[in-house]
Amino acid sequence: MYAKERIQDLVIGAGAVGVACAEALSAAGREVVLVDQGTVCSGCSHGNAGWVTPCHSLPMPGPGLVAQSLKWMLQGDSPLYIQPTLKPSMLAWLWRFYRHCNRDAQLRGLTALAALNRDVVPLTREVVERCGLDCQFEQRGILYVFRTQADFDKGVKECNLLDEHDIPGEIISRADMHARQPMLNTDVCGGVRYSGEADCVPDQFVKQLAEKLPQRGVRILTETAVSGFEISGNKIESLITSAGTFQPENVILAAGSWTSPLARQLGVRLPLQPGKGYSVTLKQQPGTPTEPLNLSEAKVAVTPWKDTVRLAGTMELAGLQLKINQRRVDAVIRAAKSFLPQFQAEEIQEVWTGMRPVTSDGLPIIGRSGKLNNLILATGHAMLGLTQAVVTGRMVAEIVTGQPPLVPIEPFSPDR
Repeated sequence: MYAKERIQDLVIGAGAVGVACAEALSAAGREVVLVDQGTVCSGCSHGNAGWVTPCHSLPMPGPGLVAQSLKWMLQGDSPLYIQPTLKPSMLAWLWRFYRHCNRDAQLRGLTALAALNRDVVPLTREVVERCGLDCQFEQRGILYVFRTQADFDKGVKECNLLDEHDIPGEIISRADMHARQPMLNTDVCGGVRYSGEADCVPDQFVKQLAEKLPQRGVRILTETAVSGFEISGNKIESLITSAGTFQPENVILAAGSWTSPLARQLGVRLPLQPGKGYSVTLKQQPGTPTEPLNLSEAKVAVTPWKDTVRLAGTMELAGLQLKINQRRVDAVIRAAKSFLPQFQAEEIQEVWTGMRPVTSDGLPIIGRSGKLNNLILATGHAMLGLTQAVVTGRMVAEIVTGQPPLVPIEPFSPDR
């Protein structure tokens, strides 16, 4: 017989969400072990735009997206590319996604996400300040930039809708846009600025936070693969890893896009697909904006930091694989240069891709499994993993300790 170590909480996944769960659980006085098959922040938490962004509260599926997606499927460099496939799991996901591409579902999702995102900036700031993180965290807003009147009109409608959910934005005219960011292309017709948004260098946030955890008693086991589970009735009795076998009171599954294959070992199926995103990090240079921009028609984020600038964007649904498609990288750079004509995209420091866990209804999965009563899921955050990491960690700690939830948790149930 092999030895089994009894612990309170075992968190699988050392990205932004998993590290935030471990931090919140340890702050609640729990004994925590954090494991990852790679290193801390080696997945999609590493190279994203770094935004903590309440204004991204509209779920991805919405009216008109099916028709738009069918057009984009024919373009390998489009903002959203879905690789044609007959894989049953993908077809099932697409059917569920299609069923949520309507106004009623989108508004229900908006209500849930706006509540979840309400306090993400102050909660993240509190962790940064309490833990003394030097990750360039700053609340400086995000400016949405529009080059066509149709998209500007759509952006204004979205701004008004978000304002009804206490996420205010400021509509900015063409003249004021160019006064604010003179490096923008002269064909920009307007913008919307959300002043409540924050940003940071994401890998610095996650890695520095993880470095603080051992001081609080958290054990971090990297390069540690989970090879199996032992289940008795409706409970996970033990978890077998390359670093040993554990008997946890709770298993928190926060492995991003790798959550689905692990959940399947437990007999739990999730409406989750990996969505590949790309980013290009460059040295600061002429033509760089002075604040974060969302290049709306291109679906590309531009985040300037002290010494670097990051371009991030695109969504590619093509299975769980990390091969870089240069055509999509070129599309991100091309979009930035078209909106910022003085920006030459020189001195590239890193080209990166990562897998974002995307649910079919656009809402994350946060909650205790109805099938296994000591399994808690914290995944499916898509492009909002950094945004919702700290609030998700707090909610997981509330679930474990039996405290009232910070926000209504039912819309995010694994069994919805």
